[in-house]
Amino acid sequence: MKTVDNKHLPLKITHELVWDPNWTDDELRAFLKNRLQSLADKGFGGVVTNVSGRNYARDPEEWRKMAIAVDTACEMGMRVWLYDEKGYPSGGAGGLTVDANPDFEAVGLVMLTHELAPGESVTQELPRGHECFMHAAAYPCRDGKITDFSFIHGVYGKTTDPVTLENDSDEPALACFFIKKRLYEGTHAQHNVCEARRYIDVTNPDAIREFIRNTYEPYYAYTKHHLTEGDGKIEAMFTDEPSFMGCYINAGIYPSAVHDAYDDSLPLYPVVSFGRDMENQFRARYGYPIEAAFIYLFTGEGEVAKQKRYDYYRLLSDLYEQSYFAQLSNWCDRHGLPFSGHILLEDDIRHHVVFEGNFFALLRHMHVPGIDMLHSIPTLVHRDAFTPKLVSSIAHAYGRPHVMSEVSAHAQGGKVTPMQMYASMSLQYALGVDIFTSYYSEKQAEPELYKQINESLGRADMIMRGRHKANVMLYYPIETFQMHHKGSAAFYGEYCAEENACAEGLRSIFYALLDRQIDFDFTDCEYLEKCHVMSGWLHTPTGHIYSALVLPPMELSDRAASILQKLADGGLTILSPQNDMFPAISQHKFATMVENETDLCEKLPTHTLPCFAATPTHGVVCKCVLFRGLSFLFVNAEEHEQHVTVTLGANASDQRGLVLYDPFTEQILPATFTRLDEQHVQASFTIGALQTLIVTGKEKIQAK
Repeated sequence: MKTVDNKHLPLKITHELVWDPNWTDDELRAFLKNRLQSLADKGFGGVVTNVSGRNYARDPEEWRKMAIAVDTACEMGMRVWLYDEKGYPSGGAGGLTVDANPDFEAVGLVMLTHELAPGESVTQELPRGHECFMHAAAYPCRDGKITDFSFIHGVYGKTTDPVTLENDSDEPALACFFIKKRLYEGTHAQHNVCEARRYIDVTNPDAIREFIRNTYEPYYAYTKHHLTEGDGKIEAMFTDEPSFMGCYINAGIYPSAVHDAYDDSLPLYPVVSFGRDMENQFRARYGYPIEAAFIYLFTGEGEVAKQKRYDYYRLLSDLYEQSYFAQLSNWCDRHGLPFSGHILLEDDIRHHVVFEGNFFALLRHMHVPGIDMLHSIPTLVHRDAFTPKLVSSIAHAYGRPHVMSEVSAHAQGGKVTPMQMYASMSLQYALGVDIFTSYYSEKQAEPELYKQINESLGRADMIMRGRHKANVMLYYPIETFQMHHKGSAAFYGEYCAEENACAEGLRSIFYALLDRQIDFDFTDCEYLEKCHVMSGWLHTPTGHIYSALVLPPMELSDRAASILQKLADGGLTILSPQNDMFPAISQHKFATMVENETDLCEKLPTHTLPCFAATPTHGVVCKCVLFRGLSFLFVNAEEHEQHVTVTLGANASDQRGLVLYDPFTEQILPATFTRLDEQHVQASFTIGALQTLIVTGKEKIQAK
């Protein structure tokens, strides 16, 4: 194999390359050359770095030295990404953004309740640390649960004065006070391992404009000669873990650095995120006051409750999308700086509405969508495979050529073996990641082994460059969580039966496909609306085609039902497991209902798939790409060898002399290839513990 170009190699995250403020420029350059060469010797192709945390982003001298570090890396041929925050979460600029205007801070809506006997009243003072009352109402109740959402007595309008509610009915009532507060205590802004500091309202475009002013514009001023208008050696800007903050997490975790004092004695009531100008935005979009939705954000079942929550969470996500992601992406577009990074708590779809919103809508604005993988035990990476698969699907949908992963062994305290590290990254590669930004210790492996691992990833990437080929689509059912999620005071939130059933049903389908080495992409409602069916195949705007769409157990919005019916009428195969909790799919009759995941896989049009296995092999993941015939990458997440027998579909037979190649050892290994017909070849081979193998044409494996 020829030498691996560094554009295929991982990048090392090295915050504050400029360590000593007393170095002269010559001393700094000498240090940087030694430091960067040591990374290159370990097989890293570049760095992710940022301005020093000393007097963060305020000192022109620190910006100048950061520019010297970037210049030195570029002169040495190292790739460079810029990191947009002092630690995380991005947007705060180490406190600068909220310091500029306290009204830029994240806000939430909490609910405080009292039970009232008939004829009883209650006067509620504004709780300490809260901003204002937004609404209050008393509802008929039994055993503390509301029985009728037509309120007995209500008080509208913002106020900081005490609010009184009366129960002038002859039955018990639940008095509910809806109160606005700034989101700090109990949230990710306070409880992280970086710095406790107040965080921005990510739905506030003025806050993001301030973040651009204090962070993005100085980076541009000092490094513009390396952007696309110059030599193009700076590849991206990395944004890290922005979120709504509307949920309590990480109890007991306190960072050593504190930018803003906190008060742990403040009460933590049930909470949801709130956005800038939500009242006016909500009424303009939906035609009714937002206060009518407040009670349903915390309790209530039925169609009215689902619709109110659906309206609220869609608006919140849309405001976030336009304020943060679209605004930063557009700024980066204008300045020749690709936008990348990742967001918070990606691996569990139940968290998406709580912390971020609709991933498809948000991440489509990233030029290089990204993820965070905190595990480096391959079986745990496999457990969290949903994250890279979802984000790579967004990249495929919107024509983004690369997907980034911030990789580490954070959850293992860094204590993993070199081969676990290699398999963890290879597994993510099989799931769609092709750029790795590494937090692994530089002592994770001996230098020569480190270089072999990094170059093996690059070698696989050189062979597997091509168009992702997956003929199955799996629906991303974000609407189910928008309709059902309710705010709570629980850490990481509480989830109802419908949310759990949808998440588990999605997971079961996901692993049924993975374990049969059936490659697939996620899709959402909005993207499906842009697709069309021709001769039974789904054609996307980016030129991908799919022979089947799989629906997990889920709720249907009216929009989704209309789109799915149109696709079914066009002849697309749509499959979904039967689930009594979500009857709408079977009632609409646009999908073939199946008994379980095994039945689903058997009913897929397998003759159209680039790869499938009749017998599942748990832990072995396959990636298919098309370039001068199909190539297939297989990764074994298990710590024992496994035998794999798969059928390789159309175009595999176009390759002359299929071989089984190990990019780590650069050896061709034994395998049996049997032609089944003109369109299909059966491949049979053994894949070792934590091993990565490639099935491709012999001509793609070039000699050294």
